[in-house]
Amino acid sequence: MSTRNVKRYERKANPDDPPVQRPPQGPGGPRPGPNFLGLEGRIAIVQGQIFLLATILAVQLWIVTDALYELLSGRAASLGWLALASGIGFAIALLVVFWPRRRIIEE
Repeated sequence: MSTRNVKRYERKANPDDPPVQRPPQGPGGPRPGPNFLGLEGRIAIVQGQIFLLATILAVQLWIVTDALYELLSGRAASLGWLALASGIGFAIALLVVFWPRRRIIEE
């Protein structure tokens, strides 16, 4: 089998990343130019998402632990509020994940 006819499959770490074009090359290397799509903004968004989701996960674990303690202690009065707080945290996590993707698609 000839290696010329085999199409190379390039793996992408983040399929949602915008396409990046190489800047024009000059004799001294890349030349600056307008409208080049860089990944710095996307990387910052993903890092922010990871931080927020890790924080939400830690709070969710604390809420579940507190709810289990309250349930086993026989004080079930606060379980509704803990479930509501957990649901709000879940909704915020979904917003953090899907909001930037929607903004990139609209542009």
